[in-house]
Amino acid sequence: MIPGNHPFRRGAAGPPVAAFGLAVAICLAACGTTAPTPSPQATPTAAISGSPSATPSQAAIPSFTIVPVPTSRLATPEPAAAILDAASDAALRKALDSIRAGGKYPGVSAAIVYPDGSMWTGQSGKAILSPQTPLTADTLFSVGSISKTFVAALVGRLAQRGTIGLDDPLSKYVPDFPNAQNISLRQMLNHTSGIRDPFVDPDMVKAIVTHPGQPWTTAQVLSWIGRPYFAPGTGYHYSNPNFILLGEVIEKATGQSVSSLVRSEFLTPLGLSHTFLQTEETVQGAKAHGYMGPAAKPTDNSAGTMIPFTAEATAFGASGAYVSTPSDLARWAGALYGGDVLDQATLASMVDVSQTLPYKPLRAYGLGFEEITVAGQVAWGHLGYLDGFRSAMEYLPASHVTIVVLTNADWADPVGAAATLAKIVLSPVPAPS
Repeated sequence: MIPGNHPFRRGAAGPPVAAFGLAVAICLAACGTTAPTPSPQATPTAAISGSPSATPSQAAIPSFTIVPVPTSRLATPEPAAAILDAASDAALRKALDSIRAGGKYPGVSAAIVYPDGSMWTGQSGKAILSPQTPLTADTLFSVGSISKTFVAALVGRLAQRGTIGLDDPLSKYVPDFPNAQNISLRQMLNHTSGIRDPFVDPDMVKAIVTHPGQPWTTAQVLSWIGRPYFAPGTGYHYSNPNFILLGEVIEKATGQSVSSLVRSEFLTPLGLSHTFLQTEETVQGAKAHGYMGPAAKPTDNSAGTMIPFTAEATAFGASGAYVSTPSDLARWAGALYGGDVLDQATLASMVDVSQTLPYKPLRAYGLGFEEITVAGQVAWGHLGYLDGFRSAMEYLPASHVTIVVLTNADWADPVGAAATLAKIVLSPVPAPS
């Protein structure tokens, strides 16, 4: 999100209203941008699931379940000194409660995969404040721009097979889009296409939030796109239509929907049964509600059948409409960045941020991929943001730790929460003497 701006907001009473300043594309919040500059030439392990309760006093020795999770082929892991045991479980639960209470979040749900593959899960707070509904490990959250990792991985896999090419022009699949012949799929994946994001247009924001339960079509969204930010390949600007259009490319190239391919290629083989593209699939399971601030008096953001609300979910589509759980996303990140989804060359292209670094993005960006620092370590993954929901999915390649934090609070800091949990994992808690 551009500093000083806020996403879509609906008032506690009366018709929906736009937030102060320009309402910014919600998934855009994960990345940010700077002004474009001239372009240089660029050439399952043991899964440990503790009790759903996040009350420290109840953190007895959890029952452990074994599920295989791969290890990375791109980085050499440090010795697996961190081990999930009763002491670590208790420390993590206490920290999660503190994170929720300190930030006054309605709820927070997390999952961690340790270097030996042990998986820890924990929840604190409520999925819905009224009527009060507790979080469980299976409560679904909107994951915003983490959705882009599924689209990017699918494009990568289709490129491996020769179905599409990363440097194909958009015009090969969507010939009617302006300047499509000069925009490549790679440029769309790393946001160097110059395509303008219409979600910064206050008139479009007003159109969406005025009727929050009304669905939008892709054609409606694309009709709001204005003149480009810059010529393709000469700058960086995070823009959600890149991934909405990539969804169109996938469907044109394969004759299948994004959701059906993601499910058959990734979700079913990996056993990720709590992940759905709301705009194309029937969501099964309890969903959290998203809440807007202030924290002292949060406002429920839900409207319609989708979260955070139907108009927003359908407008963002493949770029941001997935819902999931921390454990599903932790397994997904481990498989994707651990090298079990894409071949090594394609994965190396995904995590290559060199083409966007000259433009000084807020976060180094690859192909549907963000690189940040968590607890002093490089972290691979993506942040997510739709109104009322903030999330972080991070894989630490040096230590093979995966951390996912999902919240239903618009004011939450999931990266800070992930760092707090990471410090516990990377500095094992000594057992009581």
